[in-house]
Amino acid sequence: MRIAAMHSGGKTIQLQVGHYQATIVTVGAGLAELTHRGRHIVIPHKPEEMPMAHLGKVLIPWPNRVANGCYQHNGKTFQLAVNDPVSHTAIHGLLAWRDWQINHQSASEVSLTIFLPPSYGYPFALISTVIYRLDATLGLHVLIRTQNVGDDTAPYGAGAHPYLTCNLQNIDDCELMLPMSETSYAERDFAEPHVIAQTSIDHAFKVRAPAKGWEVRMTSPAQNLSTWLRSHQPWLQVYTGEKLNRRGLAVEPMTCPPDAFNSGISLIHLTPGEIHEMRFLIGCE
Repeated sequence: MRIAAMHSGGKTIQLQVGHYQATIVTVGAGLAELTHRGRHIVIPHKPEEMPMAHLGKVLIPWPNRVANGCYQHNGKTFQLAVNDPVSHTAIHGLLAWRDWQINHQSASEVSLTIFLPPSYGYPFALISTVIYRLDATLGLHVLIRTQNVGDDTAPYGAGAHPYLTCNLQNIDDCELMLPMSETSYAERDFAEPHVIAQTSIDHAFKVRAPAKGWEVRMTSPAQNLSTWLRSHQPWLQVYTGEKLNRRGLAVEPMTCPPDAFNSGISLIHLTPGEIHEMRFLIGCE
């Protein structure tokens, strides 16, 4: 395990076990690279560069978007910074571009933590921890843990933004299988493996029976490689990566859908002292 000097991505942590290698950056507690036998499982970015499209970032205290950056909580109206001018929303929380601190590290595991102080748009105090752990057989385990350390109940959601890839092959030639959802993903539901072809997806879906666990799997016959993400979260965002030339598929496990701060759908109400955890696993065959 090696830690590099500080750069625009913070610090770089290299993890390795068996044939798996992972690169983590402290800014955004981000996953910058994950390989198996030298082949890419997620779209990578250089640690010293600011990645496009929230590559690999952790999304706290909300995933996806808050419409107009405005929401109400306990009868009060709060205004977040609108940082996605195209959709005029507050996007992907407050910690994707903050530098997290390393509080534990080994050759195969790193734990990062950060304190989110109250602010005008989000007047709640949280401590979040992300633990990345490589397993030689299963791949990369990710745990996101947040505790409310303030005095008031906080609206809360969490997610992550990895992009699965079959060694950077264009996804058009890959087969995709998605978990059963309560609505269709596109013209095909991909409940059975289908070639992605020209299908374009950029939607959030509620997973059917998430407690049983679900898997998103993308397979490249040309690469003889399948990559997958497994989780138990109730919501899933899927995006076919047009901003990244369709070299991978964004697979974002989420605790709640877009604009949950306004709709209240699956929104977590984190009481003082309460801890919330979410987990997911990324690997390949």
